[in-house]
Amino acid sequence: MKNYPIINLIFLLLLCYNVSAQNKQTTGKVKKQLKEAETYLKLEEYHFVEEEMMDAVKIAPSDSLCQYYLGIAVFNSPTKNRVDALSHFELTYEKDNNFRQINYWLGKNYQLLHEFKKAEAFYEKEKALFTSLSEDQLKEKKKFPGYVDYSIAELDRYIDQCKRGYSFMAEVDDKLLLNLSLANTYLPDITPIITVDGQRLYFTSHRQDISSHHELDPHDQLPYQDVFYMDRREDGFWGTPKEFKEINTDEHDAAIALSSDGKQLFLYRSVGASTNNPGDIYEVHNNNGTWTEPQPVSAPINSGAMETHMSMSSDGNVIIFTSNREGEGSQGMQDLYIIRKLPNGEWAMPQNMGNKINTSLNEESPYIHPNGKTLYFSSQGHNSIGGYDVFRVDIDLKSGTLGELEQLKYPVNSASDDLFYVMSSDGSESYFSSVREEGMGGYDIYCVKNNEHNRRKVLFLTTQVNTSDHRKVKATVKLINIKTQEVEKEEVILSQDGKIEWMHRCAGDYGIEITAEDYMFKSDRIDFDTFKEPTVTLDITYDLQRFDLNKSEPLFNVYFDDSEINMSTSRSELNAFKEFTDKYPDYSFEIVGHSDFDDSKSKLVQEFESKTKTMETLEALSTLGMSSENLVSENIGYGSKFPLYIASSFTHWKNNRMEYIIRPKGYKKIVSRASDCSAVSYDQASYDFVNDHESVLASLLSELKQCAYLELVVTHDGTQDGLDRANEILKYFEDNGINREQLSTKIKVGSNATVNLRYIQDQVAEDGYVNYDPNHDNEEVASATTKSTEDLAFESRIENLTIQFPFGSESFDAKENEILKEIKDYLILNSNKSLQITGHTDSTGPEVYNDYLGLQRAKSIAFFFKDIENPNRITVKSKGEMEPIASNATREGRYENRRIQFKFNVK
Repeated sequence: MKNYPIINLIFLLLLCYNVSAQNKQTTGKVKKQLKEAETYLKLEEYHFVEEEMMDAVKIAPSDSLCQYYLGIAVFNSPTKNRVDALSHFELTYEKDNNFRQINYWLGKNYQLLHEFKKAEAFYEKEKALFTSLSEDQLKEKKKFPGYVDYSIAELDRYIDQCKRGYSFMAEVDDKLLLNLSLANTYLPDITPIITVDGQRLYFTSHRQDISSHHELDPHDQLPYQDVFYMDRREDGFWGTPKEFKEINTDEHDAAIALSSDGKQLFLYRSVGASTNNPGDIYEVHNNNGTWTEPQPVSAPINSGAMETHMSMSSDGNVIIFTSNREGEGSQGMQDLYIIRKLPNGEWAMPQNMGNKINTSLNEESPYIHPNGKTLYFSSQGHNSIGGYDVFRVDIDLKSGTLGELEQLKYPVNSASDDLFYVMSSDGSESYFSSVREEGMGGYDIYCVKNNEHNRRKVLFLTTQVNTSDHRKVKATVKLINIKTQEVEKEEVILSQDGKIEWMHRCAGDYGIEITAEDYMFKSDRIDFDTFKEPTVTLDITYDLQRFDLNKSEPLFNVYFDDSEINMSTSRSELNAFKEFTDKYPDYSFEIVGHSDFDDSKSKLVQEFESKTKTMETLEALSTLGMSSENLVSENIGYGSKFPLYIASSFTHWKNNRMEYIIRPKGYKKIVSRASDCSAVSYDQASYDFVNDHESVLASLLSELKQCAYLELVVTHDGTQDGLDRANEILKYFEDNGINREQLSTKIKVGSNATVNLRYIQDQVAEDGYVNYDPNHDNEEVASATTKSTEDLAFESRIENLTIQFPFGSESFDAKENEILKEIKDYLILNSNKSLQITGHTDSTGPEVYNDYLGLQRAKSIAFFFKDIENPNRITVKSKGEMEPIASNATREGRYENRRIQFKFNVK
């Protein structure tokens, strides 16, 4: 027995040794992978860096250097969206906010996301760190693998781009932008060329799926470029891409320009088998349907430098091309040059197009429009807001005279590289290549429909989150595309201080979901189709309530089709709500439906519709796995009784919503006959609410708690401010446990917010009929007033029968459904008939309770008819205990008095 501790000690020592050995082995493997990655970084072979670091971060996910190298690799990958690198840089920044060049990389990523203020701040920080380094420190820093050798002037340029970016993106073109998905792959797809007749589109791609060869370029491990084309179908859409087999070779082939007659195609081809080698421009000709072998272009364009792109005028007499040649007239890096054909048919010498076009940075992809008067090109200079931007200028091709330079607006230009812009001869379509956040990976080809409006708005969203108890907590904010149910933006923000600044392209409905530990789930909805301008700027502060009993929040993103829930658009919100409720298994959640104002529907119909939506939502939550024990299983709907916005508000449509309320486990909504409405004692508790009225509200709260048949009426002036004030007062009572049935609002123009008590009076008028056709201004529908003998007999039979209810109940026996079905069928056949349903009670209990119970009984019957054509024909009323048909002194008599009666009318 005494040996056991020694054996245990030996076992623990061996275990610790094994763990230590494994850790050393793991550490050794990561170190080896880092060394490999650093070698590849020096060679700029980022695909190999990515391979090594993807494996390394699985072993050491918190290693800053692994995440940093992986971020550099992803950012420089030709097959990735550059901003995919952001998460890796952010992980590095969390560990060390001055790690190497981390602020530079974060600035680059946020600039690409058009979050210019964040980008500017990171660039400024990088600049401050850069200027603080001594020469020796800078020399040592440059030894780091992956170091980007920039200057202060370059950082200032990036900062200036960000300063201009916000105002640039605020003035967008309202044009339809489409990803040409049929042409695009996760590999680079570039250089669209459209024929003059608009019937064929050539482009260049690294795709391998339909390529004639499958070799990889040893430099970047991508398939060699080939030329493809798509023909326009009869319906106007592009057909399936086809490989241009006649001209593709085993090396890189990129189509860059086409003559106006479509018989001369120009190519950029690299020399040798690697993209490291410079390239020249080649041409092929279509002779009677057969394409010739590629030959160097006949015009004196090619040189010992690199010529990458060109465009020929429609008459074939002018070529504008790019070259990085040095010499007289060169403006800097890659410039545009112009060359003209002489009268003798020979070509003149190329001329640099001067500093109105060329800058000290790169110019690329010239395109002479078929009209012969407009030149488009891309430049890193001028007023680019990042990378290459597209510019246009009027040009006289004979004299070279240039008009004013114009920078194209978003959605063409962005903070990314925007290149190879071409426009159809009729101006209806433009095509270009860019790396965009929403792209398929690397460069994609995009189409701009110049004559079609873009439903997608440019959103500038500034969001802050506050908490009801003023605590600083981490809150997760998501922006969700309702149609696709995809989370398109997500960020964690610190409440009270933090701020989110998003720029995003949106159309239709978008949802916002906000979650924080120990706080209520919050949602919002933005309908971008309600905005007329192409740019939408929103500054929203959300207040999170601490999780507590009786607290409530709207659910704005539960959608319905004719009162039937649409799960395809509601799933995200319902799943998020379920995840929230799963954290609180000891509570129940009451689901409530609300409607927007609708003058074509009676209040009763609106109430029924909102109840139906509640029923649908409860069923959907159950289908998603939410326990029935955590749901208040009552179909509660209030119609438009509790609006958030007045009818004239821009956002009145948000009144049409669901809502959840936190309740005790097993909660049931009960109005008891035993409520003591004669009590005179008051709740003396102090409530921190609108200090001027604290004592008044506390007194009213006490009375409402003692008498379930008292109703609080808040009167306001009908303005949005007045309604907000009224809802603030109602919320005070709801938070303190008062049911909605005891609360209501009333409009009185010019009135200040006032409160008073009265016995419950349902808002559904006895003459609640509203004409279905608003054009008739509520006039009665013309119809014959004579009744057939059969109709008279049927109506007489129904009006003379009664439906009985159990004691204190709003529910009726299922066997009565046959009678109700008869009535429903009659109303369907006789669309001019209306039906009044009157509820009666016995005399047990207070009179005010019996009035309330009679009305609820009438409503429970009326709900059966909610689906008939024009349900406004159904009205309800209560007589309570006022019209007994038998003595209330006997059990049998009381049973007879608890009834429903029907009355048919012609409307």
